[in-house]
Amino acid sequence: MNPLLAEALWQADDLTRAALGDDCPVRSRPSKRGTVANAAPQALGLEVAELAKRMDLAGSWFQKVEAEGGYLNFFPALAWYNAAVEQLPPAGPEAALPTLDVEFPAAIHPADWVFWQALRGTDPDPALTARQDAANPGWLVRYTAQRLADLEPRASAALDWTAERRQLLWTLAQLPQEGNRRRMAGYLLVLAREIWDIGPQTLPLALNRYGQAALRAGLRQILAENCHKMQ
Repeated sequence: MNPLLAEALWQADDLTRAALGDDCPVRSRPSKRGTVANAAPQALGLEVAELAKRMDLAGSWFQKVEAEGGYLNFFPALAWYNAAVEQLPPAGPEAALPTLDVEFPAAIHPADWVFWQALRGTDPDPALTARQDAANPGWLVRYTAQRLADLEPRASAALDWTAERRQLLWTLAQLPQEGNRRRMAGYLLVLAREIWDIGPQTLPLALNRYGQAALRAGLRQILAENCHKMQ
């Protein structure tokens, strides 16, 4: 997880506790809509809309807080996006390809086979894993990272935070921690598809580099944690 996303979650917790009392149990989380959300006021039977109006956001990463469906939703300020996009995942060593004890066509990339195992928990169909298109999830993740690298020299340094770019950074910031290969594989597949929905050629330089870093870091983790022998 991006350290500034973690900091924003802590801030939302602290702001909510300050408004409700130090003993209030709070656990904020990233929402799919690009906000930090928590339901502590709803759980305590309090008027969420009124509480949102009283929230003091001075000195925080948030520009506003709104009540919706019983939840407090904290909206990150522009300053958060400008700072968070610079917090790239650690580079780490280049991902080592696994040696697999299984016979399959040479057209299959070993990383694609391992990616499918991490994603589904089973050996894939060799015909599917040999495909060089979006139907092969491992290939899509690898190709997306490579495509971003190819586009990097032509990417614009200007950073205009459109709604879809903010949403992409929000997804990038949620790169999972180590230890869960299946969750990481699912995250990488969602991320690659989101990048293609936006168009990798449209990404400014900072987002291009963040996308590369996240995809490569996640794939490196999956390959490093591959301890299963193919039968």
